Amino acid sequence: MEIQSIDANSKQKLSYRSFQGTNVKAPILIIYHGWAGSTAGYYDLAEELQNEGYTVVLPDIVHHDSRGTVDNYFNVHTRQQMFWGTVLQTIDEFDLLVADLKMDKKNILVIGSSMGGFIANSIFAKNPDIQGLVNVNGSGAFVVADAFFRRADGRDKLSGKEGKVLETYDPINYTYSGKPVLLMHGDSDQTLDCSGQYAYYTHCSSPDVTFDIYNEVDHQFTEDMVDGMMYWLKENFD
Repeated sequence: MEIQSIDANSKQKLSYRSFQGTNVKAPILIIYHGWAGSTAGYYDLAEELQNEGYTVVLPDIVHHDSRGTVDNYFNVHTRQQMFWGTVLQTIDEFDLLVADLKMDKKNILVIGSSMGGFIANSIFAKNPDIQGLVNVNGSGAFVVADAFFRRADGRDKLSGKEGKVLETYDPINYTYSGKPVLLMHGDSDQTLDCSGQYAYYTHCSSPDVTFDIYNEVDHQFTEDMVDGMMYWLKENFD
């Protein structure tokens, strides 16, 4: 495992963990964790993928790990105030990360779980050269997901100004590139329902998009999901 940093601006650095694989023909996997998660939580997965030959990169996300922490990520007000800003900033930082890695986007596949699924899906949608996407318990329809959050919190509907910001990042507002996509979601997810995944699946309307629902699974990246992702990677990229 290698730890490196890149300058995001004059005030902070972006850090990432890199696991070098041996298969130079395989896509490079950039994996984004969820809200209140950590890159350390994905070390085991990264090592498992590395053993299969993949090179894996785990970026530190703003307000997490080396880039600062939050006293209580699960405070409702904190989440409401910080979640979308964290998502959008991480999407904006993708080009900076790729430049430091000296990688061509056509050699990259993005993976994300929960909040990371939002991030990976938007990066994939905005960068048609990227090889593929895995979105686990996230959303590829930002306005749809925000409506779910607001209903759950008893908040008013999204304002026109806020909606326009989300729409500029919303994956369903971009033409699907035709690259392989794997969407996975637990059918018992109490944190985020499947509606955003369904919306993106419908938007793509392609046999190259696989949408797997896992029965009796809450907001978790389970071993069955990992196995399903491994199988999908081999089927599409070996």
